[in-house]
Amino acid sequence: METTDRKPTTLVWVLATLIGLGLAGGLYWNNDRQLTNRYDQAEQRADSLLSVKLQLEGDIVDLKSQLKTATDDKGYLNKRFRNVNDLLNQRDRLVSNLHQNNTRQTHTIKGLNQQTKRLSIIRDSLENQMVAMHDKIKRQSLSNEQLSKQQHELQQKQAALESRILTRAPRSAFTGDAFLVEISKPNKKVTAKAKKATTLTVSLNVPGMPKLEGMQEVYLSLTDEQQKPMMPARHTVTITLPDVSEGIPVHATQAVNFTRNPQRIFFSLSPETDVKPGIYRASVFTKDAYLGSVGFRLRNSFWFF
Repeated sequence: METTDRKPTTLVWVLATLIGLGLAGGLYWNNDRQLTNRYDQAEQRADSLLSVKLQLEGDIVDLKSQLKTATDDKGYLNKRFRNVNDLLNQRDRLVSNLHQNNTRQTHTIKGLNQQTKRLSIIRDSLENQMVAMHDKIKRQSLSNEQLSKQQHELQQKQAALESRILTRAPRSAFTGDAFLVEISKPNKKVTAKAKKATTLTVSLNVPGMPKLEGMQEVYLSLTDEQQKPMMPARHTVTITLPDVSEGIPVHATQAVNFTRNPQRIFFSLSPETDVKPGIYRASVFTKDAYLGSVGFRLRNSFWFF
């Protein structure tokens, strides 16, 4: 009886143990399966996070590159902005200057308009004066024509008087007093070329003449064919002859004692200006006597002489 009672209890315990073991095994398997799932999920999440991390790192690199580019763009834009500001300031200055110039020009135009009005008044006055002056000029022109005619007549008379003085002796008698004209070059050689003339010497014999007595001034006058001075004269002297009294140009003067006549006198002078080629006359006078004349020619120089 005891054996029979013990068997059901043992079975109960065995069954309870088996059930406990089954429950424990089921719980362990269930927990292990959950842990495996959780581990797999954790690995998947880690992989996903790693992928996200790598993507974020790439994005960070891209963002840094974009930031650097944006910084460069900002610097460029700031520089452009400063340039634009400078251009705007320059334009503002130009506009200000233009306004000032416009204001000045406006004032200037007003002033010019006022001056134009005043000038118009002056012009009208001058036109009236010009009309009066034209009338006066016409009257003076008539008077000038008359004066010109009178002057021409006086010049003709003067030329005639000068010609009478300078041609008092006949041309055939010009050498009767042994006149001699010598033109010297710088080397003292005689020449007939006007360009090379540096010294002009005129000499003549003075015969015994009753009216030439004592110490007197003798004058040398050099003239061309138009009775004009050969060179600038030193001064002018009035010569008084029996039938004429006229001023002649004097180029050289010498004091001569006529008590020692006959004698030979010399005049020597150096032209201060260039002498032109032509035909000239050397005439010699005292205050009241004509001593004679001589003609001479100076020719032009050729480039090979």
